[in-house]
Amino acid sequence: MNPSAHMSDDSTGTAARLVVAAICDWWVKSCVSSKRESSRLVMAVSGGIDSLALLHGFLWVSQLDEWRRDHGFPEKSDWLIAHFNHQVRGKASDEDAEWVKQLAVQEQLHVRIGDRQSEAGQGAGEIDHASISEEALRRSRYDFLRRVAGEHQAKCIVLAHHADDQAETVLHHLLRGSSFSGLAGMRRSQPFKPSLTLERPLLSLNKSTLRQFLVEIGQDWREDGTNNETVWTRNALRQLVLPALDDALIKMGIQRTSAQSLLQLAKHSQEVETLLQNLADELLKESVLEGSLGKFQVAPWGKRQPIIQREAFKQIWIRNQWPRKGLAARHLERLCEFLGEYKQPLSGDFPGGIRMTRRRDWFSLTPIHWEETAR
Repeated sequence: MNPSAHMSDDSTGTAARLVVAAICDWWVKSCVSSKRESSRLVMAVSGGIDSLALLHGFLWVSQLDEWRRDHGFPEKSDWLIAHFNHQVRGKASDEDAEWVKQLAVQEQLHVRIGDRQSEAGQGAGEIDHASISEEALRRSRYDFLRRVAGEHQAKCIVLAHHADDQAETVLHHLLRGSSFSGLAGMRRSQPFKPSLTLERPLLSLNKSTLRQFLVEIGQDWREDGTNNETVWTRNALRQLVLPALDDALIKMGIQRTSAQSLLQLAKHSQEVETLLQNLADELLKESVLEGSLGKFQVAPWGKRQPIIQREAFKQIWIRNQWPRKGLAARHLERLCEFLGEYKQPLSGDFPGGIRMTRRRDWFSLTPIHWEETAR
């Protein structure tokens, strides 16, 4: 059933239809098909254009009574609006938090406000941009969302990332020399923690569509002044690098924007990544020693290209839920080197507290503390 059929032509703008259609498509393909156990969700809302378009899109879908019932779309009582105050902009940051809180109360939604001081136990005050990184801010925000999701017994965290964010992400990863996994960018549905996913219903829409949606429904939004400061990497990419690339494409006579090209690169990279994951899965099934825990035959690995070997090693980390922080390309390449011509027993330690042991016909990957306990 097409959700647009429930929306009046006279009262609904084009942007509203696109937002509602994107959310419905996401729900059917990412949530209904996966037979998610719980309909509870946490929605990250900053007060800016993106997250308000997400929130109001959900509110619109919740009013499509027949469609909602047919597809099990979550009741408003299952939503939790989560806002994290980074306290980067002093009073303005506090006003954003209060504004989101009042909006949630107005819509009769559960809301949770977190801030840097209470989460990290730091002193109050404004953050000096030179003293903290984008990654540190992101980590504190996601730690808050993860904990709130646990308290709410939610199975997913819904984020407002859109197509322009995707283009910036792919460009950032490209400039850092990332693999196909990085060039694939963000997925609409992505595992985050055990029994918890990150969901991005609006990933196919650009920011101008989201802005137009809010204009159509008469909803204002909060402006974050730090979005104009190119001291932050993402802002610099958005305001300096992407426009420069667009100018270059025009001079080259290429009739497309840099964002469109980056989104196409992400699409192709996702296809390659899926292929590699399938080939790696075949390798793991063929080489694992029956009845063993983390023990594999070497021979099947020697018949695969290094790119498949690297993906298979990465999958071993993922499936065992071993910490992947610090597991870089150089570590995956070193793991592959252990599979070379056998001369003598080898062992080496890798990120996540994992030890690789190589013998003539087999190798094993086990947590170091297992070996120490067994002694």
